[in-house]
Amino acid sequence: MNVDPDATRPQIRAHPSRDGVQVVDPIQETQFSLLTTDEPGIDDCDPDRFHFPADVGATVRTAAVETPYFVPLWIRDPAGNTVAEVNDRESVSLPPGRYNVELATTQVKLQFAVDGGIEVTSMEDTVRLALSETDRIHVGARSVHEQPAATVTTTDDPSDLMTALSTLGSALKTTSCERSFPSLRGHPPLVELGEELDIPSSIERPATSVGIEVPPIEEYIYPVVPLAYYTGARIESGPSPRIAGEGWSYPLDGDDGFEVEVERVLKHVFLMDCVTRTEGYYEVDLHERAEVESRVDLEFAEVYEQPLAEQLRTYLDVPFDAVADVVPKWKLTADVRPDAANVSALPFLANELAVVRCPSTPQSRDEALEELTDQVESFFRNNPGALRRSARPKTRSESSSTASPEIFRPDPADSIEQAYVGDGLPVGASKMTVDAYYRRLDFEPTTDPQIEVAVVCNDQEMTDENVVSEIYGTRDWIEFDIVFREQLTAMEMRELLRSDVDFLHYIGHVDDEGLRCTDGYLDTRHLSEVNVSAFLLNACDSYEQGRGLVDAGAMAGIATVTDIVNEAATSVGRTAAKLLNQGFSLAATVSIIKEYEQIGHHYLVVGDASASIVENRSGTPNKAVVEETEAGSYELNLYGYPTLSTPMGSMFIPQIDGIQAFRLNSGLMGSYVLDQSTTIEFLHKQDVPVEIDGSLRWSTDLTKTSI
Repeated sequence: MNVDPDATRPQIRAHPSRDGVQVVDPIQETQFSLLTTDEPGIDDCDPDRFHFPADVGATVRTAAVETPYFVPLWIRDPAGNTVAEVNDRESVSLPPGRYNVELATTQVKLQFAVDGGIEVTSMEDTVRLALSETDRIHVGARSVHEQPAATVTTTDDPSDLMTALSTLGSALKTTSCERSFPSLRGHPPLVELGEELDIPSSIERPATSVGIEVPPIEEYIYPVVPLAYYTGARIESGPSPRIAGEGWSYPLDGDDGFEVEVERVLKHVFLMDCVTRTEGYYEVDLHERAEVESRVDLEFAEVYEQPLAEQLRTYLDVPFDAVADVVPKWKLTADVRPDAANVSALPFLANELAVVRCPSTPQSRDEALEELTDQVESFFRNNPGALRRSARPKTRSESSSTASPEIFRPDPADSIEQAYVGDGLPVGASKMTVDAYYRRLDFEPTTDPQIEVAVVCNDQEMTDENVVSEIYGTRDWIEFDIVFREQLTAMEMRELLRSDVDFLHYIGHVDDEGLRCTDGYLDTRHLSEVNVSAFLLNACDSYEQGRGLVDAGAMAGIATVTDIVNEAATSVGRTAAKLLNQGFSLAATVSIIKEYEQIGHHYLVVGDASASIVENRSGTPNKAVVEETEAGSYELNLYGYPTLSTPMGSMFIPQIDGIQAFRLNSGLMGSYVLDQSTTIEFLHKQDVPVEIDGSLRWSTDLTKTSI
């Protein structure tokens, strides 16, 4: 697809409804606002004037800018040295000079260049930068979206596969430990099957002198791909798995097996990089550094100066068990069938630093689905009308036919999300497709920042779930267009699916014939065009229809693998709407639903499970767990769910008075003991899911008497 490069760059323009500036990313369809004291003048400026790379720049004529909510920031001098850091309610005053200001956790990477004095005032819900000796601030913006630089073609010969997959590290923007920052990794080149090995001349693997040796079969090649990408390593044939540099090697076939050892090494190296990088541009107070530093005898300033291969040797000399509990909860584990046809999925999995496993031929386990079906039937045996399916009941033979040999349950994984690439229907994991991954890249830039959401209810008995149309769009500073439709015909449903809707929430029936409409059925498996980006089909046995939507053009969706109970499905629909509205990905949404909803395990994601419909205000979507420790005192635990916009390696800091330490953004992001008023004050800053006494609540609904 030929896309005008100018159309893909962020836009810095006057805010449509306030005095200020709106920065829009036309690829990610994200937006961020800067408020000014009056209507600002805006002119283009050279993006090269900023310290860090910027796609576009604009000069804004104003005396001050203000963020719509609190954002941590760093201020650097022309040499890149940090002269001030703001991550709490504090004020900073700097004399006239040349400064670069970097904003953290914004939906578009933002930085300011200032030739003058700066007065920073940090308040509860905003950060204000007032200027002196100048009436101009230069704003630089960069999209977090990354496109692969090229496509590598390979045959299914293992030697060619290893050579092709060794090119993924060419996307690294640095071989220093700063590559643990997601913006410095870059998207790996694509890999496709062809008649011969072909590596474009523009691709050059970094000179890291790191190699990974494995036996030349897919079961050994595929699991090391994310590690090879992250370390810039070449993959070579060898009698036993190992990673090696000049003068050293480390075995990858430990006591717990090859895949487990590869997983440990990837996590170990990533954690140590995140700790070591605090000696560089971001000399922040990082919680994980303090934890690791107390357990190992390393001079991190010296480690920072080592080349990558020597850093790896230093890291791997540290026993993994010494730091294992400091490793952040991993975002994704992907089971990939070891077939050459699935090689195209590996660059996308490497981009997310996924743990890759190669399962043997999946054993059909009818009980995987039978267990879910029995839960529904036993609970509602005396009230069959409560099931969310059409009035035409399925016979037992029809129901059991759904549990085909392709249905199975993958082995559990210690990660936030779990995915499967290959034939079959994985109960308990997302069903990923290579086509959906490619669709992530096949974008059409838009200048319309509105998020289009369509809620469709095709059954009058399910109107209790219609309230979701009021949930979507309840976000400050993000523009939504919510459309609610009822009782659609098959033709109306077909036209809706062809429209450019960002998210479809379908409430109704699904049968073997398709989505039930007022005049019959629409079978999505026969559609040739679907432009809806993502969806939730909250109906019985909706997987096949969801797969039909993805095959016809949708990026991803949430569907069900068996019958679902109407009342419980309504609860799932409301929870899903709230989570998606706060920036959780589809996979993270299903992960939380499984944890708290009665029928959560009936749902899975088909397609690109990392898709989300909006960005989270804090950068990384998060969940709170609150427990009263004693009268008036509460333990607050925060859990992060990385996204494509805030991948693993990003940092997070809660806006709580006195908290200065950043955390890595995956899994547990901090445990804090607070009094009641401070707990409520923090939770009310943003509507987040909160677990209290094992149940999921929402922070803006909480009061002093309800926690």
